[in-house]
Amino acid sequence: MWGETADTSDVQQTIWHRAAAAAERLWSRREATSARNGNLTALPGLQYFRCLLNRRGVQAAPVTNLIARSPPIWSGSCYDQ
Repeated sequence: MWGETADTSDVQQTIWHRAAAAAERLWSRREATSARNGNLTALPGLQYFRCLLNRRGVQAAPVTNLIARSPPIWSGSCYDQ
């Protein structure tokens, strides 16, 4: 992972859901990941994966909020982004 604002403190928060998004794009049917259907089909799976990472101790950043870099506030809040 490289970025002008990236350093070792946010690698774990950023890399896992980006890798999951790339995997979703590569392994899913083209129709499922198109710009028109991507939010309907891919987004729920990516949000679930983020929640799973949080449960396993990885402080993965929210999928749809590009600004936030914080873990869930309360139990189950990883679905509310």
